[in-house]
Amino acid sequence: MDLAKLNAFTVLAEELNFRRSAERLGMSQPPLTRLIASLEEDLGVKLFERTTRKVNLTAAGILLFKETKSLQASLQKIESDVRAVGKIKRGTLSVGFSHTAFLARLPKILDAFKERLPNVDLELFQMSRTEVLRDLKSGKLDAAFSEGDYEIEGYERERVSDEIMGVLVLKSHALAKKKEIDFKELKNETLILHPKQENADYFDRVGQLCRQAKIKPEIYIKKKNESCPLLVVTGKGVLLTIASSRQHAFEQTRFVPIRSLFLPVSVYWSPKNPSPTLRSFLSVALENPLLRIQEGVECLADVEMTERS
Repeated sequence: MDLAKLNAFTVLAEELNFRRSAERLGMSQPPLTRLIASLEEDLGVKLFERTTRKVNLTAAGILLFKETKSLQASLQKIESDVRAVGKIKRGTLSVGFSHTAFLARLPKILDAFKERLPNVDLELFQMSRTEVLRDLKSGKLDAAFSEGDYEIEGYERERVSDEIMGVLVLKSHALAKKKEIDFKELKNETLILHPKQENADYFDRVGQLCRQAKIKPEIYIKKKNESCPLLVVTGKGVLLTIASSRQHAFEQTRFVPIRSLFLPVSVYWSPKNPSPTLRSFLSVALENPLLRIQEGVECLADVEMTERS
């Protein structure tokens, strides 16, 4: 629908008088009449009942008036946001992220944002998923990137990528010879995991995957100063991770995908944050989301949790 026609319709719906409406729009009555007739022709319905004495909205007109007012409010907000972003000269944005989120796509997002707004200072904080969401809620962060796609009351979220999951193993490992594996093939392995307090939900869902596959692999909990990829190299176990981690892995290791399993990475923010810099950042982050959801592919965030038997 043409915005000029909708604007003319809205004014007439408010005034219910062609003369006053034409004066408000800065035109004569004939062009206004043609705009309304053209809109009715476009929609194939009558929007107004006209007599020599009065003009009234039809049922279709009442619905369109309600929806058009909502649309105009949205357009005004968009215009205001665009103008605010266009006026950004300098500023600061605090962004937190988990290690997995950084491996996934964050460096490309940060580079794209800095290219467009080079004078905005980005304060970057890497921490556990629990910590990054805690700091977002406390107001220390403007945006938080983390694995998962879970609802947090009072906050907005959007997925920026769906990451193929797999295991990082030594090239000499038997699994390294395979193109992909089933999760149950990890039954005799030692899984390297971060401490549960860093991401309890992820930890529990990995445990649920093990129960669903009816396997009981050994678990090695990474200590504070240890590096997960280095633990793989030194033979402590295999690392459950995402495909993007390959770019930071040691030459002695190989990433092997797990069949039909992926992990989403999302950005979270408060809708109450009025910062135009944040809005600009989010538009860049969500510009080209890398999603690969396919039928029969399971999202780790959607693994159904059940009580231990």
